[in-house]
Amino acid sequence: MKKIALIALILSTITACNTDGYKIKGKYPDAPDGTKVYIARIDENFTYTDSAMVKDGTFELSGCTDSTNVRMLLSSIAIDGGPIILEKGTIKVLFGKNFHRGGTPLNDNLEKFYAQRAKMHHKVKNIVDFLDEHINISNEQRDSLQHAMSEAKSDFVSTLQEVMGGNMNNLLGAFLITQSEEYFTPEEFFSIMSQVPQHLRDKRFNAMYERVSDVMAVKERALATSIGKKYINFELPDNNGKQILFSDIVKRHKYTLLDFWASWCPPCRQEMPVINEIYKKYRNKGLAVVSLSLDSNNDEWQEGISTLDMQWTQLCEPKSGSAEVASAYGIEKIPTTLLIDSEGKIILRGVPAYRIAESLDKLLNP
Repeated sequence: MKKIALIALILSTITACNTDGYKIKGKYPDAPDGTKVYIARIDENFTYTDSAMVKDGTFELSGCTDSTNVRMLLSSIAIDGGPIILEKGTIKVLFGKNFHRGGTPLNDNLEKFYAQRAKMHHKVKNIVDFLDEHINISNEQRDSLQHAMSEAKSDFVSTLQEVMGGNMNNLLGAFLITQSEEYFTPEEFFSIMSQVPQHLRDKRFNAMYERVSDVMAVKERALATSIGKKYINFELPDNNGKQILFSDIVKRHKYTLLDFWASWCPPCRQEMPVINEIYKKYRNKGLAVVSLSLDSNNDEWQEGISTLDMQWTQLCEPKSGSAEVASAYGIEKIPTTLLIDSEGKIILRGVPAYRIAESLDKLLNP
């Protein structure tokens, strides 16, 4: 009797799993037979929870789930794969150079997000490459290209808000925050985070949650050094090894332009001719320019200074000092420039160098 009851329990469990579980039907056309595909938790070690063998370019995985979970699908032979949502239903996956997922509501939404992001990245890359090859273009052309980049990002953010807005009460909305925080201003980011239900803010994110926590800390520091706030003082060596206290420069000048850059950063190098023009035009009218490099190699930093003819104050401490200052200012990307007045108030932040030049025309040529 007990044996019959046990068999019935097993059969009922299998039936329930088939009804409430997930099935992953995958295609992996470039993989030889025997290639393994793994389901992994998104944690520090990408812990495997299940696997399947590829045969004739296909594989299948299945399991029970009583809630949605974000997992990675990984390959044993290449850096192929990507995130999926384990949810009830049949999830369709295509492995290869471009990873695709779909077939269930949340995976369809996740695919929509990644497809739109890839489209935006492609457009922006083409514009950046063009700017790298055509340094001496007019401000009108630069404005037009900047507008095109803004439009591409705006289209993506609209898709992101649509997908995120419809999924803030499940793990997909929370996961998308970890994949897109760089596209939001600090104010927008904290507004979005406030909409995440409390039960999705705990350690269920594992490594993702830690990343969001780090991002929140950076954005808090960016808010603390935004327009209208006071600058943060620091001391770093210049390119001759002399220690420079930043406040000594600020208090002696009407305005100080603080530029975060690095010699390995193409957009930074692209802006240097404009900063050079600003320096030459306004150095005798009360403007100081300070470039703070995030280079980790002193020789490459010095080469960049020489090649780009950067004759103004150059600061860098490759081991940790430069990074600590950038962290204190909440710098998320370079180049980032700040314009500071003699009272220490930040009056511009994060605008292109040519826009700062236009502002200085008004400030120093009343």
